[in-house]
Amino acid sequence: MYARAFLEGRLGEDRLDGFRQELSHAGPGGGLPSYPHPRLMPDFWEFPTVSMGLGPLNAIYQARFNRYLHHRGIKDTSDQHVWAFLGDGEMDEVESLGAIGLAAREELDNLTFVINCNLQRLDGPVRGNGKIMQELEAFFRGAGWNVIKVIWGREWDPLLAADTDGALVNLMNTTPDGDYQTYKAESGAFVREHFFGRDPRTRKMVEHMSDEEIWNLKRGGHDYRKLYAAYKAAVEHTGQPTVILAKTIKGWTLGSHFEGRNATHQMKKLTLDDLKSFRDRLYLDIPDSALESNPYLPPYYHPGEKSDEMQYLRERREQLGGFLPTRRTTTIPLQIPGRSGSPTSSAARASRRWPPRWPSSACSRT
Repeated sequence: MYARAFLEGRLGEDRLDGFRQELSHAGPGGGLPSYPHPRLMPDFWEFPTVSMGLGPLNAIYQARFNRYLHHRGIKDTSDQHVWAFLGDGEMDEVESLGAIGLAAREELDNLTFVINCNLQRLDGPVRGNGKIMQELEAFFRGAGWNVIKVIWGREWDPLLAADTDGALVNLMNTTPDGDYQTYKAESGAFVREHFFGRDPRTRKMVEHMSDEEIWNLKRGGHDYRKLYAAYKAAVEHTGQPTVILAKTIKGWTLGSHFEGRNATHQMKKLTLDDLKSFRDRLYLDIPDSALESNPYLPPYYHPGEKSDEMQYLRERREQLGGFLPTRRTTTIPLQIPGRSGSPTSSAARASRRWPPRWPSSACSRT
């Protein structure tokens, strides 16, 4: 979000230099908090979120309030959709699953959860000996949600099509999340031997593939076509809220020292080789000299105001009604609609108190 605000010109390099240095960098308000909160940046963040369980709860009640406004004729919110981007470890927070039943009962099809299932939390695997995606699927289906799972990238499609006897699917279903983490911390040869090699049928399926091709078998959350299809299906679904469970790799694109490793959260700097690999992977126009001059302070990249990327970004924001995140501190008062054929005087409104005041004779004592 900060990077996008930088591209849009709403945050300068000096503020970005103060990431996670809210007090030590240029005094209070000079840095950027890592955890969004309206109290820390009152003109930027709308809600306190990140992996504390507050995002799911806020999203559900925002979607519910949008329906409330629409049903009572206060505001047309029929084109508004609430998206919550969450983590699989975050779903263990008490608040994360606490209101999913309400979302289903209210049929909030204006709400979509996207849960990034990278199988890893701050202190290790989310479910090392289990399968978090199946667990979350059971929770949400049981609560009445529409569930979409994006597990494997399209590179797996030919292998799955050739899996006529179900050997590959069985292998996938019986492999715990901890093993999947290990595979992505190793190599293609390791995956060939320790994943496909566990069954002679699956070993034969990949014997024509090189170790590099096996290594490049993506997970679904990194396949933009699969994600597009999932987002489209979520928006078009009616009568239920939708959750998209997308399987990914922690530290994807950051290099072999980061991807799938338990130390990812504690590693704050990329090595020079990792920086160059990251640049090449994202096709960034940054010369080697700019990285080599100070590997611990790489330059910020901006494609230029007249670039195709910036033109597209600004066009999309205009069509969507402005830049986000942004938080308004002043609002236009909403007009409360009156009841057709009923008095709307202040005295009449005062008589309709909620909750109602019951006479003492109607109360029972125990």
